[in-house]
Amino acid sequence: MSRYTSRAIILLAAAMATASAFAPSGVTSRISSELHLENHIADMIDHEVDRLQHIGLWRQKEAEKHKKWAEMEPSLPKGFDFNTVTEFQPNSDAAKKIQMRKDRRMARDDPMRYCADRCVSTGNCQVWEDMFDLSANEVMAFCEECVLSEEEEPCDVPEKFLDNAGKNSWELRP
Repeated sequence: MSRYTSRAIILLAAAMATASAFAPSGVTSRISSELHLENHIADMIDHEVDRLQHIGLWRQKEAEKHKKWAEMEPSLPKGFDFNTVTEFQPNSDAAKKIQMRKDRRMARDDPMRYCADRCVSTGNCQVWEDMFDLSANEVMAFCEECVLSEEEEPCDVPEKFLDNAGKNSWELRP
């Protein structure tokens, strides 16, 4: 064979080899049907298949479970103070309870504001009357002479106030 012929055959073989690399091959491969599941997912699927295969037995077990729940007597914690139904219904005392709660918070957090806004302006000093066992006049006098006074001279502080001095604000509840 001539040199040119052998080169032509080699070039032709190389061209066919590269062309077949881009063309689909005649051999078909099987598509994989593997599932890569985590164990707890596979267990869930297995349990559901088992439940569906034995649905009658599952329904029987569920009915027994519901029957046991129905037979159980509900129990309430002992010593727990539950709200009564009347506390949730609108009544005339609800507004008073809400205002008393606001007054307690104000007296605890900002005594000067409590004295000015509630005691002196409205005459309602119920929180401190209950908290320190004082009369309305004693609380009014204390507010005017000590809390709201801008004078530098000392004032008469009732003993009940002194008994609670140094306690945290959340400990001063009636």
